[in-house]
Order: sequence, then structure tokens, then C-alpha cells
Amino acid sequence: MKPRFFMLPFFILALLMLAFSPVSAKEIKVLAQFPMSGPVGSLPEFGWGFIDGMNWVNGEGGGVNGKKIKWFLEDFRYDPTVEVANFNKYAAEHSKDELLLATGYITGGLKPLIDKVNKEQKIPWIEGSYSTEIWGDLGGPSKYPYYYSLGATYGDQLMILMKWIKENYKGPGKAKVGFVTSPTAWGKDGIPEAVAYAKKIGLDVVAQIEYPYTATDATNECMQLRRAQAQYVVIHGYSGAASYTAIFFKTAKKILKDVQLMGTHYTTGRMPILACQEAFDGYIGVATRPFLDAVPRSNTPMDNPMVKLAHDFAKKYRPVEYNKGITDKDAIKDMFLYTEGLTYAFMIQKVLTDADKAGNLTREGVNKALDNLVWDFKGLFDGKKFSYKKTHTIPMMRIYKANVKMVKMGEAMVPTGAVVPISDWINSDEVKW
Repeated sequence: MKPRFFMLPFFILALLMLAFSPVSAKEIKVLAQFPMSGPVGSLPEFGWGFIDGMNWVNGEGGGVNGKKIKWFLEDFRYDPTVEVANFNKYAAEHSKDELLLATGYITGGLKPLIDKVNKEQKIPWIEGSYSTEIWGDLGGPSKYPYYYSLGATYGDQLMILMKWIKENYKGPGKAKVGFVTSPTAWGKDGIPEAVAYAKKIGLDVVAQIEYPYTATDATNECMQLRRAQAQYVVIHGYSGAASYTAIFFKTAKKILKDVQLMGTHYTTGRMPILACQEAFDGYIGVATRPFLDAVPRSNTPMDNPMVKLAHDFAKKYRPVEYNKGITDKDAIKDMFLYTEGLTYAFMIQKVLTDADKAGNLTREGVNKALDNLVWDFKGLFDGKKFSYKKTHTIPMMRIYKANVKMVKMGEAMVPTGAVVPISDWINSDEVKW
């Protein structure tokens, strides 16, 4: 009996060592999905920014208080079905106490996952969609407690443009507003709210027109707007890089010469300067990020800390892609896309670290960390802080105006320019609508 009694303390010690060894420690896992290919084209910059950001987080960035994150990246090809299937696969394969966070990028994937994410899995989900239905007055944290958006809703974006019109219109009578929207859920998003708000503050909505993605001519649409005597035309639900957007802008500049063209986030940036060229000059739009990429890139203002940080990352980790021309294969065509991937990486590190510091590195702990987050996001909003608490959105937006000039390079005329801020950062949670 004596030898057995003598071995007992060693047996207990061995069990304790095994229990607290790295082999048995739970992993920190996250799933990120971006539309890096598919109907919107080849957009690998999303993934490049995320990869570079997450590699930095796990290395120089110190991980989650020294703990590394095991991350998964999927290209859902701008297909909601693929996005949903990917999430279901990872949710089935990984335990709830390890897979702590998921991200997505379009409204189409959010809706079919509402119950799966918010009731069954109860997993925090950071999203690139600006859906008014999900985060507006009829949605928000009381209805969807695990959904978080990276930007102000389309309803808020459109309403802030209506507010700008009201405050800046100097003509007689009511300002006349026309809306041009894509025949998609995106194009419809926020329009009822914008129309109702326009009428509430005394604007006259004179036209609501659908303009298809398949368009090769915009003459009919522009003539409708002219007959309606629209003075402000808001185009919503379109990529600023697409040919149909360029066709509309170029046609509008000929037919609607005195009309102010306006738009929301994805029509406010670098790509429409290249696609629409001089027709984009004078455009006024709202965006949820600082302007990230001038034409040429060397003219990009670097006074915003996050803009500078993103360019420094791209120069360090993707020098070839960063310096390639816009038409070259595998070029960083727009630093916005690269910075979005980087933004997700920094956000993931921030909330996981906050949850860990609170002693609750679980899904519920991450959910609480997001709810309690008050942050300036590495200077993204020039030092202005935001809180997720009220609406589960990053409620920051800014109004910009496009300055575009054509210059001669060799035998060709090429566009140069940028969109410059004409307002301070606006927190939609604080606006008196």
C-alpha cells in the first residue's frame, strides 16, 4: 500500500499540469467573410487588408493580451447563399466557447441568419451592411442584439442629405428633389425614410425613378427628371465604379446642367472619379469613412491618422499591389477596400481584448464589450468617439464634395482629383431630426 500512497501526489500534479497546459487551452476563433469576387467584380483588396491586419494583430499588435487569434477568411462571392452556408458550416464545426465572433458584408446574408445568429448561436456579428431595416427604428439592439454595423444606416445617410439641402437651398419656393434608385433591396433601402423626412422639413419630392444595372443609356431617366424640374438628384444603390453609374453621370451633366447630383456612401470615393471623370466634378455625397484615396494616389491627404496608417500598411505589406496602376491585374484599385479589411482586423482585436480584460472572453463577453465600446477607432473620425450602445451602428458620417479636373498625360486626357469634406463628422445618434 505504501508505494501507491507515495505515487498519489505525483498523479494529482500530473492531472493539474495537463489541465492547465497549452494543449487543453481553448482557442480564440473568428470567422470573416468578404465579397472578394463575384457579380461586383474582383475585389481581393478586402481580403488583403484583413490578412495583413490579422497577421499584424497576432504579431506586433500583441494579439488578445498576448493570446493569438485563429482566424478564418472566406470569399462569399457577393452571394448571400454562400455567406449563409459558410457560417452554418463553421458554426457546426467549431464550439461556441471558441468561435467567438463572425463578420459579414451584405444585407442579403443578414436576413436569413437573423434567428441563427441572434437566438440560436447568440454570436456577435460585425457587418458592412447599412441596412435601415436591421439597424433603423424598427430594428436595432432590442430586436437584433448580436448584429453590429460598421456605418450609419442608408436611411440616416439619405436624411442627412435632405437636411443639407434644406439648410443650403437659397432659391424661391420649395427645393425640388428627385431620387434615382437601383431595382434592388439596396436601392430601396432608406428611401421611404428619406422621402418622409424630405416632406417633413419642407422639400418637394418630384420624382422617384428606377435605373437598371443593365442600362446602356440614361437619356429617358434624365429627361424625366428634367420634366419634373428636379433641382437636386440623389442616386442611391449603385457602385461608383460601375459603367451604368458613369453613363448616368455623363448623361445627367448634359441634360441636367443646373442640377446638383448627390449620393450615398458607395458613390462617394475614388472609383467614380476614374469612372465618371469630369462628370463627377461638383458631386455632393455622404460617406461613413474619411476619404482614403486621391487620383493620383500620391495626392491623398494624410492628416487623418487611420488613413495614414492604412497607406503605411499597404506600402509595407503590399508594395507591388499598392504601386500598380488602376488597370493592372492585382492592383489595389481603391484603398477603401483594403482599409475595410484592416478595419475589421482592428475592431476584432479591440473587442476581444476588452472582453478578455473584463475576465469574460466568451460570446456574451464580446457582446458586452461591443455594447460598452466608446472609441475613436485609431483616429478614423479625427478624434471623435462613437458608441455602439444606442443603435449598434458606428453612427458617424460626413458630407463631401468632388473636385475633379482633367489633365493631359501624353496623348490622353485623364482625371485627377479627390472628394473633400464640406462638413465636420456628424454623429447620427445626436442629430435632431
